[in-house]
Amino acid sequence: MNSPKFNLNALLVIVTVFTAITLFVTVGVVNMRNPFPVNEYHPIKGTKYAVVYSTYKENGIYTGPKNSCTLVLEGSFGAEWGLVTAGDAIYTNEYRMTDLGLVICDLIKVDMDTFNKETLMTDAILRGTCASGEMVCVEGFLMPSNSPATNPLCSLYSMTRSGLDVKQQEAEVLWLDPDTGEILYRNTTPDALSDDFDAIFLQKTLEEARG
Repeated sequence: MNSPKFNLNALLVIVTVFTAITLFVTVGVVNMRNPFPVNEYHPIKGTKYAVVYSTYKENGIYTGPKNSCTLVLEGSFGAEWGLVTAGDAIYTNEYRMTDLGLVICDLIKVDMDTFNKETLMTDAILRGTCASGEMVCVEGFLMPSNSPATNPLCSLYSMTRSGLDVKQQEAEVLWLDPDTGEILYRNTTPDALSDDFDAIFLQKTLEEARG
């Protein structure tokens, strides 16, 4: 007789492969049907750099004017609220796609002198700065576009990531010193995923958040 455990494992493999193939085909069809070119240029305040999203060239951080800018760091990075500068450093979200088509967000630090980048947190998103100037991030977070509560690929991914709640019932909010990147305070709460995040966290000082 066949082992029940073997049959279950084989079924999981078949479901995973089929889901991945379906996802890749769907994404490919959507991309082919998108006739609109993209060329967005987002200046990084207080610097000579900009974040560029484009269908003409590589996404990344560029230097120089919009029509003749030069790439200094390739990648899909956050802009506006998803980016903070402090001294010679850029703190920003980096978006990347896994082999199974999940969109993942990490918090990174970029040195503006060397353009070396350092990953500070994985599965985390920078939400902005609070009223007293500290950076506010959410860790243990999957992008909503992945449909984490219902997407079986998210469940598989979470098996490799400790502290990741695919049901998105709560996550950890962290306050970081923008000058050093040091974590100053952390709080695990369902409010981390609230639509009122700005009012609950960003519009308050760190001391108010501490209670």
